[in-house]
Amino acid sequence: MAQTSIGLMAYAPALPRLRLSATAYREAWGGCQARGLKRKAFCAYDEDAVTLAIAAARAVLDRVPDSDRFDAIFLGATSLPYEEKPSGATILSALTERRDLRVVEIGGSTQAGLQALIAAWEFCAAAPGRRALAIAADAPAAPVDAPYEHALGAGAAAFLVGADGAVATFERSGAVSRETFGRRMRRQGAATLQDLELRTDDVGPVLRDLRASFGAPTAVDFLALGGDAAAARRAPQALGVGDAALCAPWSELGDGGAALAGLALCDALDRAKAGEAILAVALGGGATVLSLKAAEGAAAGLTLTESAAGGREVGYLDYLRHKRMLSSRFGGTA
Repeated sequence: MAQTSIGLMAYAPALPRLRLSATAYREAWGGCQARGLKRKAFCAYDEDAVTLAIAAARAVLDRVPDSDRFDAIFLGATSLPYEEKPSGATILSALTERRDLRVVEIGGSTQAGLQALIAAWEFCAAAPGRRALAIAADAPAAPVDAPYEHALGAGAAAFLVGADGAVATFERSGAVSRETFGRRMRRQGAATLQDLELRTDDVGPVLRDLRASFGAPTAVDFLALGGDAAAARRAPQALGVGDAALCAPWSELGDGGAALAGLALCDALDRAKAGEAILAVALGGGATVLSLKAAEGAAAGLTLTESAAGGREVGYLDYLRHKRMLSSRFGGTA
């Protein structure tokens, strides 16, 4: 396992500029199917997971000196615009003129963002003196009349990883995998998510598996959770960290897919003091967990809470226009 001397040098969230309230769904559909959602951040017509990833990466690099010195990019996302054509190369081109970097894309589940951060940690531990940029970004989409569409939002979080862990140091990581039998999937060639809505409990068994595998952490001060409101109610006790402060931005940002756990981690880092312990958990087809210890140097810039409170709220019709759900050219999908 990677050395604990590796840590976070800086971090930064990035959110799209538009917001939609749960009230807009109640007015349009007679109810909001995303229980616990207050409002969400969503992509305008000219934004996607790549533009959000670039915004987050630029923000994090602005927070450190000699910011052009990084040696790899690890990108975690499920909604990249191409199935074959590396979006990571597009992001690299937007950040630097260098081409001699490793670029890795991780997808397949909402765990991908936290998996990218762990991969960056392991890269830096295996190559002393190198730095890696980890980016979690997503903008999942679903058919306009699907109940699970109501929750879907967008966002990104970027982390610069290296030996100078001025913001936090890594301690250990773990993972469990579990077949979800038809929940949250997107078939090859499909533009939108599908959910068979079998109403099976995938969260409880995964949390139990994770605790059995990872163990009950001691003295956790913050739980950064990539999960919905229902998962947020269950996770602290299920993981044995009931006294930890919960950082679960789903209700304010919506389901940010692979970016949600990274955004939750940004929130925890915003709030943590030196020496406090953070446990980050991403759920989806299993779970990935990462424990960190906050250090002295907090990143400057807007906190996640400040970023979430900003943005421009629009009505449901404008939402449909920006998501291209009224366009026959785009097949009525995002």
